[in-house]
Amino acid sequence: MDTHYRIGMRVVKTIAAVTICLFIAWLIGSKDSLPIAAIAAIVTMQATQSDTLKIGIFRVLGTIIGGAFGLLAVMIGSILPHYTDGLFILVIPTMLMFNLYVCNLLNMKDSCTISCVVTIIVASHVIIDMIPYDTFTFTFIRLRDTLIGVVIATAVNLIPFKLKAKINFE
Repeated sequence: MDTHYRIGMRVVKTIAAVTICLFIAWLIGSKDSLPIAAIAAIVTMQATQSDTLKIGIFRVLGTIIGGAFGLLAVMIGSILPHYTDGLFILVIPTMLMFNLYVCNLLNMKDSCTISCVVTIIVASHVIIDMIPYDTFTFTFIRLRDTLIGVVIATAVNLIPFKLKAKINFE
């Protein structure tokens, strides 16, 4: 175990971005936004500004593509009988296949993972029936929250400040 670890700028900036995301979610009165925006900020924050911007763009594009395929799965499910009774087991993986195809076709391999995650979340929210929104609203809120996290992390990473004190854990 390295007992000489010290908190660096990436940690400080990540915590600052998460704090701002949580504050904005609280400000707009959206408890559902708390984890999504904060997670997006954590994943987006990278060691360099250019890497943060690149990851942020891939995350937003993946969320858009995944949301679209999730919405498509729900639309297909709304016309198929027994979707919520088990037919979703075939529909969601089929949407994932097309989702991955589109990401690869557009040369957006770095967006594949988040795109698939969003597809599953959006497509399955009608099955678990825990979300108090219609699918379109749920998808839009998810995209909005991701954008909040990505924009905040990118903006915070652009701030040129230096950590004066070194915090050592010994």
